[in-house]
Amino acid sequence: MHFFIKVITALLLVISINTVQADQTKPELGKLFNALRESDNLIEIGEIQNKIWSHWYELPQHALPLQSVFDRGVKALQIGQTRDAITQFNRVIEAAPTFAEAWNRRATTFFVLGEFESSLLDIQQTLILEPRHFGALGGLSMIFETNKRYERAIQAEQQLLKLMPNNELIEKRIQQLQDKVLKSGI
Repeated sequence: MHFFIKVITALLLVISINTVQADQTKPELGKLFNALRESDNLIEIGEIQNKIWSHWYELPQHALPLQSVFDRGVKALQIGQTRDAITQFNRVIEAAPTFAEAWNRRATTFFVLGEFESSLLDIQQTLILEPRHFGALGGLSMIFETNKRYERAIQAEQQLLKLMPNNELIEKRIQQLQDKVLKSGI
């Protein structure tokens, strides 16, 4: 548990001070994140997020030969072949360590397996490479909630709210987590 607390503390520090827009360098992303910040329409927010995901899904030009390996990992995760997914994501991470989405997908796979410490480490790396990664922040919140660390989950959700300040679903989630804090007597 001590390791878990250290990872959480380091991760929150990375999230709160990291302003680098690394890894995902396509100019379209800046415009999409601006639109995400401005939108107050949930359908539009979802469409913008999907456009961002489509950019995140593509490996950088220099690593395009790994796209099929990454695709196999995604497919393996989708059909529940988690160990194969980890193997494929490991291959991509080893060859293209600055590709944030491989770290994020492996974090998701570890989460599915209940390997939260490994998931947290991969989320940390994802957020170092792409601090705006709303998927990683959502995963972080879920891990904290699963481990009854509701205040930390709220902090992750507040980071999401900075990316999407008009997203009422995030506001509702924060309220639900605050209710859990009250119920748990913390």
